[in-house]
Amino acid sequence: MDERGKRKLLDILRVLNESERPLGGVRIAQALALAGREMSQRTIRYYLERTDAEGLTEPAGRRGRRLTMKGHRELQEAYAMDKVGFVAARVDALTYRMSFRLRQSKGDVVINLSSVEAGRVKEAARLMHQVFDAGLGMGQRLLLAPPGSRVGRSQIGPHEYGVATICSVTVNGVLLSEGIPTTNRFGGLLQMVDGKPVRFTQLIYYNGTTLDPLEIFIKGRMTSVGQAAATGQGVIGASFREIPAPSADKARRLSARMQKAGLGGVLLLGRPGQPLLEVPVSPGRVGLVVIGGLNPLAAVEEAGIATHNHAMGTLMPFEELASYQNIMDSLPA
Repeated sequence: MDERGKRKLLDILRVLNESERPLGGVRIAQALALAGREMSQRTIRYYLERTDAEGLTEPAGRRGRRLTMKGHRELQEAYAMDKVGFVAARVDALTYRMSFRLRQSKGDVVINLSSVEAGRVKEAARLMHQVFDAGLGMGQRLLLAPPGSRVGRSQIGPHEYGVATICSVTVNGVLLSEGIPTTNRFGGLLQMVDGKPVRFTQLIYYNGTTLDPLEIFIKGRMTSVGQAAATGQGVIGASFREIPAPSADKARRLSARMQKAGLGGVLLLGRPGQPLLEVPVSPGRVGLVVIGGLNPLAAVEEAGIATHNHAMGTLMPFEELASYQNIMDSLPA
């Protein structure tokens, strides 16, 4: 396929990725037109036949097509320069679309969607359990989906298990629902000594990356989450945000409530205008360190079990996620 054809195919995949439901040719054409990319329904049908054949999309009856896990991965890997700033924009979009309310502990939260090979899922589950036990996962809930099932809009492959973990962007949504806006600075690797955070050793700014930073660190085998969970010494994924200084006390109270609700997330909250873990903070702002939602999958990857991770994968009702302590119960004997 030539460059022009490849871009048309990717445009169609992006429309499906951004939709909460399957779409047919008419809806896809309308969405493309709104984005300034006109395409005839005949052309769209041609490319959908190609994406179906390649396993990037799948039919959903009369409702149209939806993206597969392979389709998500194709979008992640294609045309890096076209996606610079994509992560920062997606963080903002998902933050505003969250419906979770802390008081009721109900509503949609942002999740990361990952997969591990079915033959090693029990070993992976034990490793993830250890990370959550050590308090290095985002909250206390996740979802383990068997082969062939669906998580949100994504179809799990026949030889893999899907893993949905709470994404750190959920903290942004909770704060925003309480009137506290966040500024996303960077994702990074956080050194842990005796179980306490010491400093960031690596960082990637959100507005200059095409991928979630922790995805990059995981695939680069730059983390040591499993070691940190076992010994208190290691390097984990975390992110740095800023909030307005007048909201600091309210944010501390909300952090305690998030922890009690099983949502967790906030690792450290600084003081107005003061550096936090050696990171300078803007005047009139307070630094916030949020734990990485993909840390459990980082420990799995470190153990030599291949993972595919899609950070900020979709939205899912919080109440559909189960306690990590029951993770082994969801696996076949």
